[in-house]
Amino acid sequence: MKKYYIIKHNIQGRLRIKVTLKNLEKNWFEKFENKVSNLAGIYFVRSNTACRSVIITYNKQVLLAQQLLDFLDGTIKPQKLLLQPIQEVCRECKTCNIDAEENLIKPALTRFSILSLVTGGVFIRNTLMGIAVSQTFLSPLGLFTTAFSLPLLYNGYKSFKKKKFGLDAFLGLGCIASSVTGQALTALEILWINAGADLLQAWITERSRKSIANILKQTTHHTFKLVDGVEVEVKIDDLKKGDIVVLHTGEKVCIDGEIIDGNALIDESPITGRTDFIPKNIGDKVLAGTFIRHGIIYVCADKVGDETYLSRILCLVENSLKNQAPIEQLADKLARNLVRLGLIATGATFFLTQSVWRAFTVMLVMACPCATVLAASTAVSAGMNAAAKKKILIKGGKYLETVGSANCICFDKTGTLTTTEPELVDIKLLKSDDRYYLSDDSKNLSQQEGLLQIIYSAETHNHHPLAVAMTKKAKENNIAPIAHTCCEYFLGMGVSATILGNEIIIGNAKIMEQHSINIQLKEVTEYEKNIKDNGQTMLFVAKNKELIALLTFDNIIRPEAKEVIQMLKNSGIKNIYLITGDEFYSAQKLCENLGIETFYSSVMPEDKGSIVKELQEKHSSVIMIGDGINDAMALAHANIGIAMGDGGSEVAVEAADITLVDDKLDGIVYVHALSKQTVKVVYQNFWIATGSNIAGLFLAAFGILSPVTAGLLHIAHTVGVLANSTRLVYYEHKNDNKKLTK
Repeated sequence: MKKYYIIKHNIQGRLRIKVTLKNLEKNWFEKFENKVSNLAGIYFVRSNTACRSVIITYNKQVLLAQQLLDFLDGTIKPQKLLLQPIQEVCRECKTCNIDAEENLIKPALTRFSILSLVTGGVFIRNTLMGIAVSQTFLSPLGLFTTAFSLPLLYNGYKSFKKKKFGLDAFLGLGCIASSVTGQALTALEILWINAGADLLQAWITERSRKSIANILKQTTHHTFKLVDGVEVEVKIDDLKKGDIVVLHTGEKVCIDGEIIDGNALIDESPITGRTDFIPKNIGDKVLAGTFIRHGIIYVCADKVGDETYLSRILCLVENSLKNQAPIEQLADKLARNLVRLGLIATGATFFLTQSVWRAFTVMLVMACPCATVLAASTAVSAGMNAAAKKKILIKGGKYLETVGSANCICFDKTGTLTTTEPELVDIKLLKSDDRYYLSDDSKNLSQQEGLLQIIYSAETHNHHPLAVAMTKKAKENNIAPIAHTCCEYFLGMGVSATILGNEIIIGNAKIMEQHSINIQLKEVTEYEKNIKDNGQTMLFVAKNKELIALLTFDNIIRPEAKEVIQMLKNSGIKNIYLITGDEFYSAQKLCENLGIETFYSSVMPEDKGSIVKELQEKHSSVIMIGDGINDAMALAHANIGIAMGDGGSEVAVEAADITLVDDKLDGIVYVHALSKQTVKVVYQNFWIATGSNIAGLFLAAFGILSPVTAGLLHIAHTVGVLANSTRLVYYEHKNDNKKLTK
């Protein structure tokens, strides 16, 4: 049976649905309320026609949610079952739409396609069918090439107004001169190769621009606002300062504000990088972009829309991306020199030989430095292809070029050098008797295994990251849990469970104090000090009001991290820094383990960007590697930003120039080496292109080359450049396949 509603919220005793039907009769919602109100166990029914929503509260002892849903499916029969697709619910939301900025690919693709069709037609007619094509200025081909040369002249005019003389003007003049002198085919060739290069550049640029729209998905499109004591679904864009927003478990916070009622565990890792969930109560602040992992809170909105902390970070990131000074590509430098050389050579040839024909041939040789233009772009494309095979996404050629010249690298900690999952790394037993066994059957286990069984039995239904780490450890030791009689979770503190008549409590110091369990023991104090010095997390385990064990947790260091840092040092990068929001001792311990000399701890997101700027004053080029929203500013400010793509936030991936799709740190070593090799191949291509151009210049000046042969020269050295660049597609760094030590 087709459903005509979406379940928006479903907890025991309360149900919210959103009707997705179109063309409902005027009083449909009123009739709906009356029918549902007649059901036994219904406390309250309220509909909101503007939001097309219905809220139902009911006695969970009398009526089950599924019974209510079955009633809605089987009894309420709307007149017209014209279902509105679920995707249409947020059609009007502007944040769902792709950024409406001018698309760079479309005009470049259109130009290249038209030129390709004409070039293909001329080739078929002239070569395959043997029918000569008129190349005079007033012929269809001559007029066509002249028309397509005008945009190049216009671009050249704009450059000239800025006191620059670029390649476009010279190409445009060369094409028009070719058409005027009856060499329209040569002009067509120049235009076609130039359009191909423009399309390649547009494609690389547009890939980055389109993903900007995805940043807005860091907050949801709709939320619930408290109106006269009732939750009403509203669009995020409609929220105002002072509104009371209701946030439930699993939802993403969409405003900055203060909690006025309720409590919850907040996941702030997208903003601060901290992996532990933070308990928040009345009076505490919450930020947009964080998550409610457990609980319900009522938040008075202080900042909404573009004023939220998250939006300000995104705005700064976007501005940083736009304001980055573009790296001048090597091909452009050489092209400008060729432009000057071409002008001088053309004039000198005419002056010395008094031959218009020779001077024109020299101009054709120098007017289309096709191989020079492609020398960098083809090598970069091949390099990016090679990186893609290693699951490394590079957003543009300039980033591939720059990353190899960097002499400073900054790492984020959580999610970059470590995973985001905590690990149970140590268990300290405080007793030496049968307190670690729940039953006689458990005594075949060691004391530590018995403790793991206690933990597993109490935490088996808990999805907190620390609980998951505990149950994972038990599973690795093939420990089976025992069913608990009852279990209660204490927000931000821990869990209490009854197992075979034993009261088990696992959690932090607060829950132990709440249950009057003494933790002020000498061995606990000494152990806890060591834990804090190492930047780790500690939990207590108590059985029947007595402390029996201490548990230590730490983030898992990526197995390849230490080896990668050493390989980077071997490759010439001596300045390696850690920049993290974690506390001092945690950062210090990690640096000692990985061989990083300098670190910055307890750093806020905006401060990370400032630190990167300071390091740029000391070092010529800085790479920043991170994964969260808190890293976005630093990624944007760095000369090269590298994001961890698999577990990284959308904002970090967008702000970065390079993304490690599979989160393997050794990709940094590979892309650093690939960059150096790519630049090396580019220089080789320059020698091929420039050498053949200069050779062609002298041959044309001495009358050995004709205009047609000049065109063939373009094709020959272009093929040579392409062949040399293709070698990069199969590039393998000597350490790429090396087995990394753990």
